[in-house]
Parts: sequence; C-alpha cells; structure tokens
Amino acid sequence: MQSNIFFFISSIGFVVLAILAAVLVILTTRVVWSFLRILEKIENSLDKIGDTTKELIDELRDNVFFRMLVRPGRKARAKIVKNE
Repeated sequence: MQSNIFFFISSIGFVVLAILAAVLVILTTRVVWSFLRILEKIENSLDKIGDTTKELIDELRDNVFFRMLVRPGRKARAKIVKNE
C-alpha cells in the first residue's frame, strides 16, 4: 500500500517537473529569438550606427556562448563562409 502511494506521488512530481522544464524551454527560445530579431535590426541599420557597433556585433556573434544558444541559419552560415 505504501509503495503504491509513493509511486503515485513521485509520478505526479515527475509530471510537474516535466511541465516546468517545457515552459522553461519555451520561454528561453522566445528570449533567444527576440534577441536575434534585435540583432538583425541593428545589423540592418549599421550604416547609421558606425564601425564600432559593427565590431561589437561581430564579437558577440563569434562568442562561444552565443553560438551554443543559437545555431546560425543558412544565410548566416553563407555570410560566415563568404567572409572567411
């Protein structure tokens, strides 16, 4: 009897943890995509901003942590290969 209660409570706990993990993943992806849209808008208006900002954006994109979070799309990969 006690083992049934333990398994019931633990299964409810795992379901709750799975739901929390899913919500966390969804929120993280939204934040990353928002950040990418902001970066694209900044990159499109670089003529007005200047060379210093362009260097900062390039350093950010070359950052290992940023690469872990965001895999470059096809266009970005083509730019990276083209620039090298």
